[in-house]
Amino acid sequence: MKFSKDKLKKELLREAKVLGIQPGAAEILAERVVLATEKWAKRQTMITENDLNRAVAKEAKKYNADLAYVYQNRGKII
Repeated sequence: MKFSKDKLKKELLREAKVLGIQPGAAEILAERVVLATEKWAKRQTMITENDLNRAVAKEAKKYNADLAYVYQNRGKII
């Protein structure tokens, strides 16, 4: 899987909007999560979508538990 910081940021902002996170806070949160995740992804030789979701959830948990929960359970919620 190829990492796309633009795609990740758009997804984070969309999920933040659904969760009712204020736009300004969501923008800051998304930037920080994307930067940390990008740094993590550069150290990996290959990543799966599940790996990426776990890394995003781990970083997002520092800022918003609900957003982290969404990424921890991405693909698992019915």
